[in-house]
Amino acid sequence: MLFQYFKVGQRCVAANYRLVSLTSQICKVFEAVVRDEIVKFLDKYKLIRDSQHGFRTGHSCVTNLLLFLDRILRCLDEGFCVELLT
Repeated sequence: MLFQYFKVGQRCVAANYRLVSLTSQICKVFEAVVRDEIVKFLDKYKLIRDSQHGFRTGHSCVTNLLLFLDRILRCLDEGFCVELLT
């Protein structure tokens, strides 16, 4: 559960508030244990693609971007056309 807590300045400006989490530490620890077990299970049975990053150990958004950039540069080096769609 998140609440906003007043920091400084005028109370009518939204930027003058910060979010405060009221979740108990026991809940946070339990959530982390459950998440780790689910990820272990998914990794063990190869239910997560190698391209999935962000929440896996040793994988992050940065590693995902680096792999993507490497793939694009390799294609360009080999003379292939590369088109990126947004």
